[in-house]
Amino acid sequence: EGGSILQKTVSAGLGYHLCDDISLLGLGVNWGEPNEDTYGRGLDDQYVIELFTRFQVTKNFELTPDVQVIFNPALNPDVDHSVIYGLRGRMVF
Repeated sequence: EGGSILQKTVSAGLGYHLCDDISLLGLGVNWGEPNEDTYGRGLDDQYVIELFTRFQVTKNFELTPDVQVIFNPALNPDVDHSVIYGLRGRMVF
């Protein structure tokens, strides 16, 4: 009864270093059961697939674009799926 979105969730993923051994290609999957105390009964389980890649742009800068597809989103039960695009940068110095 803590107001969480999911009452049960499991995630897994894997990554593959590309030919330069610095860049990375990754895939993640998630299953989640919406919290009945927060949203009520009868919602379908939520599934998420994420695909991302990490590019080493310079010695000190990485860029990570990703796309996530959420099936049966708990926060929007009126749609079958939602797509989220992301872009993250990381600078090390």
